Amino acid sequence: MTKIILADDHQLFIEGVRTVLTEIPEVEITATVNNGSDLMEKFRSTTVDLVLLDLNMPKIDGLKCLQEIKKERPHVKVLVLTNYNQPELMEEVKQLKADGFMVKNSTATELRQAVERILAGEKLFSELQKPGVLDESSYFFDDFLKKFKLTRREVDIIRLVCREFSSKQIAAELHLSEFTVNTHRKNIQRKLNVKNVAGLVAFAKEHQLVR
Repeated sequence: MTKIILADDHQLFIEGVRTVLTEIPEVEITATVNNGSDLMEKFRSTTVDLVLLDLNMPKIDGLKCLQEIKKERPHVKVLVLTNYNQPELMEEVKQLKADGFMVKNSTATELRQAVERILAGEKLFSELQKPGVLDESSYFFDDFLKKFKLTRREVDIIRLVCREFSSKQIAAELHLSEFTVNTHRKNIQRKLNVKNVAGLVAFAKEHQLVR
C-alpha cells in the first residue's frame, strides 16, 4: 500500500485531492495537515511514500519542508501542488529535489496521472503555460492577500494605478475620497516596499495582477 500525506492550508482543497486519489488502487492517505509544522511532525512519526505539498503554508513554508524532507529521507517522493505558475519557482523546487511540480488549476485526471507517474519513478516538470491575470475566486488570491497583507480594495487600487488612473480618477471609480485613495497608495507602497508607480507596476505584473 502506497502511503501519502496531503499538506495544504485549505481544507477544502485537501478534501478534493483526497477524492481524486481514492480512485488510484493501493493508495492510502495516512495524514492531512494544514501547516508546515504539523507536516514535519507527521512525516517524522509515520511511514510515507509520497507527500503532496503546498508551498504557501503557515508556521513552516513548503520550500523549507521540501528541503527537510529530502534531507532526512531522500527516497520519499514529493509532488509540489501550487497556484504559483512561475518557471523560476519550478526550477527552484527542482533544485531542491522535488519529484514533480503542478499548478492547482490542473484537472483531476491530470493530478491522478501525475501521482501515478511519480509513484512509478518518473519526474514531472511540465512546461508551464503563460499565466493569466490572477482570478479573485481562486485559492491563490486569498494566499496572495495574506502573504503581502493586502486588502481586496488595495488590489483594486493597484490594478487601477497600472491602468494609469490618477488618484482622482481612482476615487471616482471606487466611490472614495481622493484623500482616502492617497492614503491607500501610501500604505500599499509601504507594505510592498516599492517607492513609485514603476515599482508598483512591476510588482503587479510579477504577481499576475495585470497582464
